[in-house]
Amino acid sequence: MSLTAEDIATLNQDADLDEPLRRVAYEAGMLLGLEATRDEQVYHRRRLTRQQYWLHGAGTLAGLRVRVESVPPPASAPAGTAARVRLLVGPGIGIDGLGREILVHETHCLDLADWLGAQDQTTLADGFDVANTRLNLRISARYQDCPVAAQPVLARKLNLGTDAVAASRIADAVALEIEAESPAAVAATPPFTPWPLHGPLDGPMPPLSEAETIALAAADLESAAAGARMRMRLRLLHLFDGGGWSPPGTLSDLLGRARLPLARVAIQTPDPATVAGTLTAAVVSVDNLSRPFVPTAAQLAHLGGA
Repeated sequence: MSLTAEDIATLNQDADLDEPLRRVAYEAGMLLGLEATRDEQVYHRRRLTRQQYWLHGAGTLAGLRVRVESVPPPASAPAGTAARVRLLVGPGIGIDGLGREILVHETHCLDLADWLGAQDQTTLADGFDVANTRLNLRISARYQDCPVAAQPVLARKLNLGTDAVAASRIADAVALEIEAESPAAVAATPPFTPWPLHGPLDGPMPPLSEAETIALAAADLESAAAGARMRMRLRLLHLFDGGGWSPPGTLSDLLGRARLPLARVAIQTPDPATVAGTLTAAVVSVDNLSRPFVPTAAQLAHLGGA
């Protein structure tokens, strides 16, 4: 999907997690303009997304189930018309890779044959597993601003005086995206981390003080689980070593980190170039369990009582 300059600005702003936030300081007689109102909204919005990013992480809370559906042709269709194959994303809620809420309140659908037919063949070839004659796709979601409720405004550009309008509201929306996924990516560790902008530390254990060395040894002697928890604390303690922040370098990288994977789709086909014309639901499989989930206390209580 195409991105506007406003979309890119919002993505960059939401990914900037190391900028100290500022709220508006109201005083009697102070002249405040449009920027102050926007800053007030941004302050509260970014505080919420940062809380969700750090305390919960990216993942599905409930729902957002992806499934395949075969739709028979209408009775008026010519004989031999094939059934349409659709991918459906059901209602649900989640948190995307930048900590923003994803809310799907009704089922969304995608005509899979139309999507395949509109893709560049090189792109589809990147997701083709030759050994297993399978085309791998991935469905993901991310938060998306949606300007609505256009109203007249004062013209600010030449020749806009007769019909100058602007959105009076920004609705919360969701961008559902599908892309070819290379066989190497499918075979590797699932393509997500709890904090997409902050990868896990690699390499040897960070240096320990004498007291920390003693504490870790005691934890290891007590039980393997206690030792594992202590080593995890050490990792968290050094999370920001060397800066710790890893802002996306390109727009493609930024979009990749913002997306929340929902499902992997596999299409059995000998040739991705011709799959659009021969597609049936029987050759399409969906894996919803490859996605990340975000367990909460409320969820665990609900599932425990089921």
